[in-house]
Amino acid sequence: MSDWLRWLLIAIVVLAGVVVVGWRRISLPAMPQVRGRGGISVSVLGWLVVAVVVAAGTAGGLLWFLGWPRLPTAGVFDVNQLLDLLKIALSVVAGFGGVVLLAVNYRKQRVTENEHALAVEKAERETVQGFNERLGTAAEQLAHESPAVRLTGVYALTGLADDWVDKRQVCVDVLCGYLRLQSEVMTPGEAEVRQAILRMIGDRVGADGDWRRSPVDFDFTGVVFGNADFSQLRFAGSVVFDRADFLGELTSFAGSEFAGGLSCHGTRFAADRTTFARARFDGRAEFVGAEFAGRELNCRNWEVAGGVVDFYRCRFLGEQLDFSSLTFQHGVVRFEKLDFTDAELDFRYLSGGWGSPGGLARLTFEEVRFVRCRLDLETHAHSERVIWFLDSVLDTVTVVVEELEEIKPFVTYPRRWLNFRNVELRGGTVLPEHHIRTSAQ
Repeated sequence: MSDWLRWLLIAIVVLAGVVVVGWRRISLPAMPQVRGRGGISVSVLGWLVVAVVVAAGTAGGLLWFLGWPRLPTAGVFDVNQLLDLLKIALSVVAGFGGVVLLAVNYRKQRVTENEHALAVEKAERETVQGFNERLGTAAEQLAHESPAVRLTGVYALTGLADDWVDKRQVCVDVLCGYLRLQSEVMTPGEAEVRQAILRMIGDRVGADGDWRRSPVDFDFTGVVFGNADFSQLRFAGSVVFDRADFLGELTSFAGSEFAGGLSCHGTRFAADRTTFARARFDGRAEFVGAEFAGRELNCRNWEVAGGVVDFYRCRFLGEQLDFSSLTFQHGVVRFEKLDFTDAELDFRYLSGGWGSPGGLARLTFEEVRFVRCRLDLETHAHSERVIWFLDSVLDTVTVVVEELEEIKPFVTYPRRWLNFRNVELRGGTVLPEHHIRTSAQ
């Protein structure tokens, strides 16, 4: 490699370094050093350096491709050739002028974009400030002595939750917190305020509500409900009814969907009738230490879609317990460590995907004591792993098992879909042997 070529390559490398440094300064127009030292001059200089590097690289590559030919002397060119060379020189100058114009327009565009971004940021700050002011005003109204003002605060806070999606959970927490503030003496108008909160929540998680798909959590811990109506609602987030009391003639969760989980720890369902008919459970539902003290419990047509519904150490004091027509889609309903006494339990028409033999049980009674009960069992499933009784006691229990007519033509062998393990039979309890699989382990 000749000396002049080596120096040309070194110069290109140095210019490339200058381009990198200049480009970093151009890419940060908001930095104080750029604004303070004439940012437009830096931009123009940077673009000119880029143009020089590109031109030098192109010229060097062309000469290398041609084998580094010797250029003729000036006396060899005639007038026409000199004019052509002059046109080329003017074109190069015009190209550098275009580079300068490009740099200026680029800087203008960046300045415009930065101004727009600042305007958007300012508008967002003003919007958030307005939301915060509305939140403070609504909170003050909820704390007012007058029930009319508190009612206004309820409407203001729910409206704010509709508008302020990012802080919707905060607004919901304030409303639920108000419900959790129990008082021994209900002041005039207080019942209307609480009913308004529940109505506003129900409207927004109901069939046409805006909160049905957003994961909003509701915490009703310790709240006392009278004739509660949570029917046809969809809770996308978690719902907590721990230590809550449901009183009155009817507590309804009919047709509701719990997609984010349900917690009923120490909950007391004391209404005369409690219904979860047609409820759907996509997440985990926990009834731990809950008490069902009403006369009737209706859990017909449940759909357990992938979740687990647990009844652990619960108290069932009613006489009619309807769990018929349960539909499972890879879900489990489990009763554990509890007693049923003088009750009619209906578990007929169970259906759904039960999984392969040996898989996870779908309906399980573990350490459950049945005393003087009637137990109706029936299933649509063909699997032999449908219902399990584990470590349980059946004392004076009438077990009724019916074979569905639509399944009989397709079954040529006894379907042992009732599985008993370590189960004690007392009081003359008799089991239908042709449907039962027993095990001592």
